[in-house]
Amino acid sequence: MNTSQLLAVDLVLAVLAAGAWAAAAWMTWTSTASEGHAKPRKTGLALLATAVALVATAARYALLPALAAGSWWFASERITISLPLTAIPAAWAAMAGVPFLLRRRNTGAHLSPNDDSQVPAPLPGREAAVLAMVAAGAGAVGSLALMFVLGPFPALWTLVILLFLVAGVVVLAKMALFPRHAVSALGPARGGRRATAATALAGLMACTALGAGVFTWLGSRAADGTGIITAVGHHDAGGPVPVSATTPVTALLGDMPANATVRRYELTARVEQVTLPSGRTTEAWTFGSLPGPTLEAQLGEVVEVVLNNRDVQAGVTLHWHGYDVPNAMDGVAGATQDAVLPGQSMTYRFAAAQAGTYWYHTHQDSAEGVRKGLYGVFVVHDPAMVRSDADIVVAGHDLGGLGMLGSSDRSSVYRAKPGSLVRVRLINTDSLPQRYLVQGTAFTVAAVDGTEVNKPGEVSGKLLRLGAGGRYDLTFAMPGTPVTIRMDAAADAAVVINPGGPGEVSGEVSGEVSGAASGGSSPSAGSNPEKATPGIFATTPVLDLLGYGEPVPGRVDTPTSDREEVIVLDRQFRFVDGVPRYAFTVNGAAYPLVPSMQVAEGDVVKVTIINRTAEPHPMHPHGHHVLVLSRNGVAPSGSPLVLDTVDIQGGEVWEVLLVANNPGIWMDHCHNLDHAAEGMMMLMQYEGVSSPFVHGGHAHNRPE
Repeated sequence: MNTSQLLAVDLVLAVLAAGAWAAAAWMTWTSTASEGHAKPRKTGLALLATAVALVATAARYALLPALAAGSWWFASERITISLPLTAIPAAWAAMAGVPFLLRRRNTGAHLSPNDDSQVPAPLPGREAAVLAMVAAGAGAVGSLALMFVLGPFPALWTLVILLFLVAGVVVLAKMALFPRHAVSALGPARGGRRATAATALAGLMACTALGAGVFTWLGSRAADGTGIITAVGHHDAGGPVPVSATTPVTALLGDMPANATVRRYELTARVEQVTLPSGRTTEAWTFGSLPGPTLEAQLGEVVEVVLNNRDVQAGVTLHWHGYDVPNAMDGVAGATQDAVLPGQSMTYRFAAAQAGTYWYHTHQDSAEGVRKGLYGVFVVHDPAMVRSDADIVVAGHDLGGLGMLGSSDRSSVYRAKPGSLVRVRLINTDSLPQRYLVQGTAFTVAAVDGTEVNKPGEVSGKLLRLGAGGRYDLTFAMPGTPVTIRMDAAADAAVVINPGGPGEVSGEVSGEVSGAASGGSSPSAGSNPEKATPGIFATTPVLDLLGYGEPVPGRVDTPTSDREEVIVLDRQFRFVDGVPRYAFTVNGAAYPLVPSMQVAEGDVVKVTIINRTAEPHPMHPHGHHVLVLSRNGVAPSGSPLVLDTVDIQGGEVWEVLLVANNPGIWMDHCHNLDHAAEGMMMLMQYEGVSSPFVHGGHAHNRPE
């Protein structure tokens, strides 16, 4: 059983324990009839509920060593807070409730509902049994609140409130369930005061819970329209020290090579009706095509792109996914620029300093904008490397439920001369992981996230799992028979590469091919080929990149980390921009309230990322690549794995090394963009850097 499954079991046990304690308390309290006779059936059910609660609680404790073995952060608050919160009242309930219920069941004693005088002295009374079970139930509910509300980094004041509410439930139960005992002992006047006190306590508890909710709601609303970045200086033992002299992100433009060739492009964002090859029509936001035009450059050149917004009311930007551009060019609304609103434009300019397969997309309201079509492909070639004879770009995307490969929801047919070198650039532009199947040839994974793999081996009979935002470059020698590439999320689409010469090439389909000049690689529309064998995506093994390729002999350039950071990915109930959500959180908070990671230029940071949810989170640090050190404690045994999008599946722990070598203020977020929109984003801020841009404001900046 993996860690994600253990966490799910722990949740089920927590809910079961809370429900069983509540049932046990209620049936124990009502197990005596109003005339004082015990009800054997209810007594038996109360015993059964108590046993279930005790077993579920004990089972939760038995899971703790296994959870802690995965990472301390899977069990941290469960051990330090939840364990005493549930164990102490559960022990009280076992000692007070079980003997009492056994006595009731075995003797069928005739007892007054509120008089325990007939119970032998060594046995606990009815009131103690009920209150112990109420306390155990309140503790179990508090444990659930710890999971879903407080999170892995609870503030002291939240713990105080939690303990107050748990204790208050027990006191209220005593006042509400055993009032006549108080009246007979204290007299009617004292009994009335007791009722008043109970009402006051209930009101105080309600006001406390409501006040905490209002406080957190106001905190989420306070971020709107305010600066989300403050300048930070050097660090000392007391934390970051403010500095007076700062560099704004707008000044971080990078160096341009002298006399370089400038590749100029112009993109216009628009709303339009798009008809796909299948004949299906949908409204899309595009840069003129689906995907947007492929942008290309060579190392040493300068890329200049003018972005116009014709009529996308939400606004647009251009973010260069995986490309380590200067911070001013990163294209994040509210951090490095304002959103480009209808009628406005912005020019992006940067040096092409790294080769490989990348992509661009809007980073304003990106969860909706990218899904609707504001994305495209960006490829930078290394003139020192041999170009493939056929260079094909395949961007997998889900357009409102329509699975697409490239620009088609049907088949796209290419031709390549038998024996020629084919390079297929797979790009996941969707928010969910994709699995690709290559049929008709063995292949190599030549590059991952734009970085070449050292001595990649031949692959056949395996799927390629590509996390959201990630890229694989595949290479193979074209056989004399067709090669078909399929994706699990696009059942009606396929890429078919047929053997044939350049003279047989059909007309180009916009946005699907990286460089028609590469020869024999332009697609034509084709009929839908036979679909994949049912179940093949579920039964075919997946290539594990941690063991793929070969280590670099004698490599000694891996720097030693000089500091560590922990990022815990989770889900809690939070307010996001004032709206209550079951949010995706980073270290217990939802963006824009997640504390930034503070770094200085030159820092080498070991980052441990823990996914405590059941869903994958492809974490994408802008402006940087990371070197994978381990996954679940296992180091890569193949080629060094350098990523810009780390696909962390449920219950996994990844350790990566980040070198702070690109000053600025950078997003680090889940590239399931719906998760980012619900809070799973944070900022990495270099000391001495500030931003004049705000979250919200006049430009309605919403990077997620």
